[in-house]
Amino acid sequence: MHMNTKWIAASMASLGLGLISVTGTISAADIVNYQASTNYSSTQGANHWQYEKASGTTYSKLTYQAASNRWDNGGTYPWVSANAQHPGNDADAVRTWIAPANGTITITGAIEKGSADGDGILASIRKDNTTLWSQKVQSTAGVTPTGVSQIAVQKGTAIHFVVNKVGSISFDHTLWNPTIAFTEAADVPDDRSLSIVQFGAVANDGKDDYAAVNAAIAAARTQGKDVYVPAGTFQLSDIVTVNGVTLKGASKEKSILLSTNPERGSIDLTGSNPAIRNLKHEYQSVVPRGNGANDKNSITVKNATHFTVDNIVVNKASTAGIYVSGSAGGTITNNTVQNTNADGIHTTGGSHNVTVEQNIVQNVGDDTIAVVSYGDDLDAAGNPEATYDVRILNNQVSDGKARGISVVGGHDVRIEANTIQRTQLAGIYIATEGSYNTQSVNHVTVNRNTVDSTALFLEKEHTDMLVYAGSAPIDNIIFNDNTSRNASRYAVGVWGSGGMGTVKFNNTTVINAPNNNANKYRFASGLVYWNDEQKFPE
Repeated sequence: MHMNTKWIAASMASLGLGLISVTGTISAADIVNYQASTNYSSTQGANHWQYEKASGTTYSKLTYQAASNRWDNGGTYPWVSANAQHPGNDADAVRTWIAPANGTITITGAIEKGSADGDGILASIRKDNTTLWSQKVQSTAGVTPTGVSQIAVQKGTAIHFVVNKVGSISFDHTLWNPTIAFTEAADVPDDRSLSIVQFGAVANDGKDDYAAVNAAIAAARTQGKDVYVPAGTFQLSDIVTVNGVTLKGASKEKSILLSTNPERGSIDLTGSNPAIRNLKHEYQSVVPRGNGANDKNSITVKNATHFTVDNIVVNKASTAGIYVSGSAGGTITNNTVQNTNADGIHTTGGSHNVTVEQNIVQNVGDDTIAVVSYGDDLDAAGNPEATYDVRILNNQVSDGKARGISVVGGHDVRIEANTIQRTQLAGIYIATEGSYNTQSVNHVTVNRNTVDSTALFLEKEHTDMLVYAGSAPIDNIIFNDNTSRNASRYAVGVWGSGGMGTVKFNNTTVINAPNNNANKYRFASGLVYWNDEQKFPE
């Protein structure tokens, strides 16, 4: 594609040095060149240039002097002219360009002393407060800055061209007429990020980007930065491990990671403070769930602390959508999980202090959101380690092949303000199961949820909200202010021979139950209360 170049031209007639002409046909791919001398003006900010002095990283405006056609510090140093700068004893001379939009820049233009005399100057190019390049200049031979190509900028980013004294300001007149070639692009990484494109990833080319993504993650760990996935589709042929860094995209609509191996496509989060944000992860194809290997999950959080999964679209996985094991102090928020062969969001393996909030989970192959503690989940001493302190809040879940929101082994779980629709088995399920060797359940509160048209697979005889002790004991389960709509059989149920303790239902609203108000629940074990009235045993 031919690239048009637009020059911002300025006239220095009389005292007005403003913009007078623009040439070229402008398109989204245009490079706009901003040159210091061509754009020079008697007005601060004209053509995106400013004229300043600096003490450290504190910048202040210079004053324009018409007689000398330059900006200075009240008639003294430092000063800045159309193509030169001179530092002062107490402040640097600074020419600053302000980015008009997001994009990338390449800086050209050599620096040279006006005279070979003196002890030289220190020239620097800064992006906001980050130094991109700096070098001492002593001769009249031109010095060309390096490492200033394809620099990402956001709207309002300041590029400072700084001339500082070395010792004395004598003979520090410095010729510097830089040009900034600016290409507007909405999708650029911020200063805290390394783009996978910098490491060889190419969007939408149908080729594997696995090596580039791994290289970007490794570099980000070393530099303490995030990893950025720009707009486009990037292919991954194997498991990607995000160890203690943030992997983020432009948005969940634009940035897509496509796993091409249905057996090994998980994005694994591990270590301290790993995060994945603002992108879509999907599989090109899936295979049967089989043994439920975690390699086939979409996102696997394992042995991580303070993890974040936010604003992600998970589309298709041979096993779970988001799977958390052995991890603590994390949030799973604002995600859409769909079309998986196993649970949508699954928390297990002694994980704790986890919040699952504001997610949409739909059309999954098992439970939509599950908290599970297996009997073989053991701590370092070999003792059973339960999953606990999990908050499941304000989620919308629907069309699960099994239960809606389930706690099968674990303690201190809060299920609140969720909407559960069209599940084959119970909408909310609190249970222990011998077939899965799960641990006991204790202290679960279920508040202000709406369960609508669940337990659709009538042969299983589930209820909208079911507490079932199939093996290990269950105790201290409280339901407050929940609503059952369009129950297939019963609104609530409590049964099982595994040792049922106290279960309470307070202010349960039942709408359109087939058994009417007289038979809206079925209680068969434990000590069960309905609005503070003991209903079982009677």
